Amino acid sequence: MIRPLLVHLLWAAALLAFGAAGASAEGAASQSASSAAPGGLDGISGATAKLYQSRPLRVGIISLWETPETTLALRRTLETIQLAFAPYPVEVNPRVPWTELEHLIKTGGIDVFIASSGFSMRLRPYGAIAVATLITELQPNPNTGVATAILVRSDDDRFQTIADLQGSRLSASYPSAFMSYRTALGEIAVRGFDPEHFFGDVHYTGDSENGSIARRLDTREADVAMVRACWLESLAPEVRARYRVLEPRQDPTLHCAHTSRTYPNIMVSVMQGSAPGAAHVIAKTLLSIPEIAPGHHWGVATDLRPVDRLYRELKIENYAYLREPTVKQWVLTHVVDCILAGLLVLGLGLHSWRVAYLVRRRTAELRASIAEEQAAQARVNELSARMERMQKATVVGQLSNLIAHELAQPLAAVQYYCEGMKELLKQPSLNLQMLEMSRAGILKGVERTKEIVARVRGYSKNQQRRDQAVTLFDAVERVYGGLSSEMTGGVKFSNQGLYGVVVRGDGLEIELLFNNLLKNAFEAASGAMVSAEKPAVNIYARVPPETSGVIEIVVENTGRQLSREDFVNLTTPLITSKSAGQGLGIPIAIAIAEASGGHLVFEPRPKGGLVARVTLPTA
Repeated sequence: MIRPLLVHLLWAAALLAFGAAGASAEGAASQSASSAAPGGLDGISGATAKLYQSRPLRVGIISLWETPETTLALRRTLETIQLAFAPYPVEVNPRVPWTELEHLIKTGGIDVFIASSGFSMRLRPYGAIAVATLITELQPNPNTGVATAILVRSDDDRFQTIADLQGSRLSASYPSAFMSYRTALGEIAVRGFDPEHFFGDVHYTGDSENGSIARRLDTREADVAMVRACWLESLAPEVRARYRVLEPRQDPTLHCAHTSRTYPNIMVSVMQGSAPGAAHVIAKTLLSIPEIAPGHHWGVATDLRPVDRLYRELKIENYAYLREPTVKQWVLTHVVDCILAGLLVLGLGLHSWRVAYLVRRRTAELRASIAEEQAAQARVNELSARMERMQKATVVGQLSNLIAHELAQPLAAVQYYCEGMKELLKQPSLNLQMLEMSRAGILKGVERTKEIVARVRGYSKNQQRRDQAVTLFDAVERVYGGLSSEMTGGVKFSNQGLYGVVVRGDGLEIELLFNNLLKNAFEAASGAMVSAEKPAVNIYARVPPETSGVIEIVVENTGRQLSREDFVNLTTPLITSKSAGQGLGIPIAIAIAEASGGHLVFEPRPKGGLVARVTLPTA
């Protein structure tokens, strides 16, 4: 009871002393610097007083969640700074988020700030200079006053070491928090793990309030939590029993359970842009007070190397360049990968050369093959042209027999009329009527002859038209009448269903088509050496089912049983079993049928012989 009373009495005396100092500063400000009264502000403080006449001293404290005693010490520190500079105004910004405070420091919007040693050190490039470090009963050494306690649930036996935490769920304050996050990441880094990819999931609460960080352990939303050391000791025993500190360290200068190494405590820092007197007044004021709050006072940290080492281990802040290794470092780190990559490039080069060689060789082979194919195609085209010429010659030759039969009648009539006119001219009196009749008959015969010759010439020049109406019965009768008696003798001929059938095509070609079919049929029927049937040739017409506009004419003959080879050779040009034939009759018949818009197919007759089915469009 006596000690707290003494502390409060000392605190009141200090406030009165600072009030007197403020009054003397106000009196000194009304005089010139050369006539300052003895006991007033010294030269440096006087310069500071003059500087801050135009604007307030701007002080900010980062958002910190500490024990009630530490929070009281920080609040009284701000009040002490305000009293030290009275009557000049001090603008205080309590609990500033770290992002906002960092922005104010970088833009010159702050003169003094209170934050962790890590925060102060990483802002050194912007002019931050630490002038005081917090000391407490639990943290008596300013160089070792901060550490992180890694907490797990006391009933969770899965985690006994830091290595066991890999892949677990973490609850932490925010990514740049020094006292409760980065110091713990350093322990992960020194054990050879990548701290940025160590945990399976990380949840940031957004502030440094240790209770909200640990609460996720209670709700089992996290497996592990990172809080500031000494927070656990401020809890009630029954609450403290819910948690367990992972890998606790024993340190005589930090009387709290902690997992990480120790670092300097909270610091008061002054910006370089401030007048030298500001740092002087703050340092003199804070360091001269024996106790700013129960068990708390300000001292000076002399070893910031642990902070520098931590940043190097994590490759952040001033050591971020370590994340961009040199070529030599990269090669040493990836020497095996470099060797494999070199072998891969060499293999790809050899493979590319081999593929190019094979492509060139294959291209040469393809070109030779194409040239050979083109030469073969040229030979085929030449043979086809010769074959077509032979086929035309054969067609013309076969047509000659039909033409001779056609020409015989008009020429015989012409001869008859000429002989009649010769006899009439011998008569003493001319019979003009008979002469005129003879002249007309001769003219008609000549016209008929010219018509037949023109049709033959047009056919040989591919000028024929296949749109004539051809009476099938008459055409077959002419063909049959033109066959020799030696060929038809002894063979029974049957003609059924042809009367009244009119097909569309060229008259001469239709006659030639059936001339070939009937001639082959009679030759096959009469030439069969052994046959159980009497030689016969039947021709008949029928309308195919489900077909309109066409007629099917069937030519069937008896004969010997055809082998498979005989049946194949039947439609192959230039292959024949006849000594005087050329093997073009059937191919010509097939060509005429297809040119006329129909088709011709053959099938062996079950009892021997052949069946030819001709389909032609009707007129």
